[in-house]
Amino acid sequence: MVYTSIIGGILILYYLYNKFVRWMPKIPAMLNTDILFIYGHRGVPSQAPENTLYSFKKAIELNVDGIELDVQITKDNILVVHHDPHLERLTGKQTFISTLTYKELLAVDARSIDFGSLEFQRIPKLEDVLDILPENMVINIEIKSQQLFSEGMEQPLVDSIIKYNLLNRAIVSSFNPLRIRKIKSLNSKITTAQLWDDEEEFSSIRWVYISRPDLFHGNIDQFNENMISELNSLGLQIYAYTVNSKEQLAKVKRLNLHGIFTDNPNICK
Repeated sequence: MVYTSIIGGILILYYLYNKFVRWMPKIPAMLNTDILFIYGHRGVPSQAPENTLYSFKKAIELNVDGIELDVQITKDNILVVHHDPHLERLTGKQTFISTLTYKELLAVDARSIDFGSLEFQRIPKLEDVLDILPENMVINIEIKSQQLFSEGMEQPLVDSIIKYNLLNRAIVSSFNPLRIRKIKSLNSKITTAQLWDDEEEFSSIRWVYISRPDLFHGNIDQFNENMISELNSLGLQIYAYTVNSKEQLAKVKRLNLHGIFTDNPNICK
């Protein structure tokens, strides 16, 4: 009787562990490669203004494996591609994108001072980028989270992924584990990635037990072997950002990571 109770207790604990703690990451086939996977981080910022169509076209020309971008939402609920929640780096004024309509945003020049010789570059809609995405390329879409709970980006993002038939090559990432869970609740087939930096609000890697992602994206300068071992034990593929030097690339290879986000894909040559 005692042994039966012990065995029964073990089975219950095993069930609870697999139901509420353990999960099985789902990895898109395009990411299952033995070759280091290269993402153009915001396009190719070393050659073009970040998060512009010009930058993403440059990344496509360089034949990267995937492109990475950031999404914000406008006052009229349009998903646009921009890293910061405001426009200070472009206009000198801290005007928040969420307070502007997309039509108002069209007047903003996204070239930045480093690329002033280029023609006017607008802040693109997410769907503008999806329109030019090659069929053999992965896209990583980071939800920029300014609040703990949803700002309304998740549903239109899921709708765009479905509309463009990207379930097998779109990854949604965020530093906020609640955003990752929200995406999974809307469509469990979408691949997600937990972003990590020890200076962010969600600074422990163990937030993955809440977000239950398929992939893990972390700061290359903060990774160590113990951390990588723990993440590997969970079945997570691990990618590093932002890898812009030969020294950082050497660390990636030493830790046997799956891929990188870089401003300059030429460092891999």
